[in-house]
Amino acid sequence: MAPARSPVAGRDPAIDMIRGVALFGILVVNLPFFAMPFGFGGDWWRTAFPGTFDWFAVFLIQALFEAKFILIFSFLFGYGAARQIETNGPERYRRRLLALGLLGVGHALLLFAGDILLAYALLGLILPLAARWSALRLVRAAALMWLLAILTHTLLGIIGIIEPDSWKGGDDAAVALHRSSDFFGIARYRLVEWAVFYGLAPFITLPHVAMMFFLGMTAYRYLGSKPLSSLATHGRAIARLLWLPALIGNIAYAAMAVAPPGAMKPAFAAAELILRGVFPPLLSLVLIGAGLSFFNSRLGASIGRIFQADGRLSLSLYICESIACALIFLGYGLGLYGRLGPAAGIGLAVLVYFGLLIAASLWGKVFAKGPFEWFVERMAGPRRPPEMALETAR
Repeated sequence: MAPARSPVAGRDPAIDMIRGVALFGILVVNLPFFAMPFGFGGDWWRTAFPGTFDWFAVFLIQALFEAKFILIFSFLFGYGAARQIETNGPERYRRRLLALGLLGVGHALLLFAGDILLAYALLGLILPLAARWSALRLVRAAALMWLLAILTHTLLGIIGIIEPDSWKGGDDAAVALHRSSDFFGIARYRLVEWAVFYGLAPFITLPHVAMMFFLGMTAYRYLGSKPLSSLATHGRAIARLLWLPALIGNIAYAAMAVAPPGAMKPAFAAAELILRGVFPPLLSLVLIGAGLSFFNSRLGASIGRIFQADGRLSLSLYICESIACALIFLGYGLGLYGRLGPAAGIGLAVLVYFGLLIAASLWGKVFAKGPFEWFVERMAGPRRPPEMALETAR
């Protein structure tokens, strides 16, 4: 049984700082999928942008960003869900998930087929049950999800060896469509992409996300009434323990991902998938631990304030990143689809991120919440009074 805790009215600034930084990682990963067919996951970029800088940019994205920052958000989601369930009850939490799911459907249909909000809302339905588990049981569940992720990635790798051409699509037609102003045609194409994404999600996304949900809930169980930032010492120890295998494993994963096409490509792709099942969560844990340690220092707290506004509005800014990318790349905006390579995409991600950071700071001077945070809160309904939440926690 976890110790009773008093509901904390204020926000833990370290959480907002980590969220704010993680939004940049999310943008770096998502932007190429707005910019070209299959993003960095396909082969179109190899012929369209064969330069060394673009090759290295894809390597960098896959080694340090892809499948890492989304898992940081997953950890924080699990931590926040545990707190919300305890302080305001599972019913209000489920209404929050409904609101999140509705936003996810709209986000996927109108902007980005790789939306994660609906997946969070659906997978989050298991967390009221998990909130009753001990910390040890949560750790065991996380380990089981990690093992499942390794197995599902291995299965996809084997399929890729047997059917090496099964992932190819009509890249030229996709470029022509996305450069056009055919809003509904692009939406229909996105709907197909969305179906493919959710067909693959149980294999490549959901097990890792569930793993980090459970680890976030474990942190909440372990801490009692303390804020997440009090894990700074433990975070430093985790980062020191895992950084080397996490870095080596993710570099190997990225090397397999950018291996040149040829007779051995299916084998490289299989190795890439297997490594992806094992190592990205480890680097996510290293980044969480290092972030908690750094932002708990005097220097880190000063630097972290730059990103705090982004963290407070993380849901709204996640969707705004997609809006900005759609307006930049699609034909009903600037129409830059297929015209910027991976290296230029990283530079553009920096510009978009800091533009949104400035916008978030200005918004925060006037409004307490972002527009989509407000929508979720309105749908969730009123919070419990503090004294009732305390009694429930006991």
